[in-house]
Amino acid sequence: MFSGRVASGLGGVSLHPKARARVPVGCRAAGGGGEEPWEGVGSPGPSRGFGMDAIGAEYGEGFVNCMSRGWVEKMDVDTINLKLRTRGAQRLRHAMKPDEAVGAVFAFEGVVADTRTLQARSWRIVAEEEGLPIQDIPRPQMLDLPPARAITEVLLWTSDWQRARHLAWRVAEVYSHLFSEIAQAHPGVHEWLAALARSRVPCAVVSSMDRKILRAVLDRLGLREAFCVDVSHEDGMETIAQRYLSAAMKLNRPPNNCVAFSNAPEGIAAAHNCTMKAVAVQGKHRCYELRQADLTCSSLADLSVYNLRRLFANRGSEFMAHQREGSVSSEDGKEVSTPQINIAAKTL
Repeated sequence: MFSGRVASGLGGVSLHPKARARVPVGCRAAGGGGEEPWEGVGSPGPSRGFGMDAIGAEYGEGFVNCMSRGWVEKMDVDTINLKLRTRGAQRLRHAMKPDEAVGAVFAFEGVVADTRTLQARSWRIVAEEEGLPIQDIPRPQMLDLPPARAITEVLLWTSDWQRARHLAWRVAEVYSHLFSEIAQAHPGVHEWLAALARSRVPCAVVSSMDRKILRAVLDRLGLREAFCVDVSHEDGMETIAQRYLSAAMKLNRPPNNCVAFSNAPEGIAAAHNCTMKAVAVQGKHRCYELRQADLTCSSLADLSVYNLRRLFANRGSEFMAHQREGSVSSEDGKEVSTPQINIAAKTL
């Protein structure tokens, strides 16, 4: 599905204010689990932060751009790559300084700071307020479910859906308050962002929380200046892939020149759907669950800028990559183009 919203930053691309009336879009909130109207787009209050988002861009879909004359242009991943490709003097500069051509996109939850423990604390606080039984989180996967489903199917607090939604709303409120009090980033985050700043690599951070809360937390962590742009709940992105694409557009970098840092398999799949490289940071998931990433590390402190360069070293010769047509000289001296088929096999 194409979203009716588009981020600023792509030259000449804007969204008509009445686009949502003409373009059908889903009703999921960014960061919400997804399936009930109370978790939809435009729902008031802190109803995000819980549940696993949809991956998105499985077939290369991106945004819908509504032109001033009523024309509708579908901005898929390939189109965004084409419109944001470097040209002219900037291309020459990036040829001399290739690090500046790369964009880094960080998921705040799980990569920049730990929010898993905050989710567990939110459940315990609400359980104490309501006098409900909870000794420990029975299954870590419960934190990836929409709160209402976790209440009715895992914790078994109630079978009344209205009561479950009320409790879920309270859990989200407590989580939003705890989120605003985050005071420590993951080890190695400051050092890695400083290394990227020295190499002039622009960075973006994506989160499901409100922009005001997110920026206040970044200020407290001393990371506000490290990120050029941010993508938050106000941007209205419906999937993980749309957040990544929005971040790339705000950075003015083609998605295929960006690296996404995530700690979840869903984030890795979304990055690959957007033609981005994916770096997995180990955390809540085991190493074998992150095997689809282009690079896996236990901490951002283990990385160097050279690792980013190696991610793009084999561009053009990877599996199923587009190949140029070669040319050979015929007997009469004329060049004849011949198609080349080059399928690179993965080394096992």
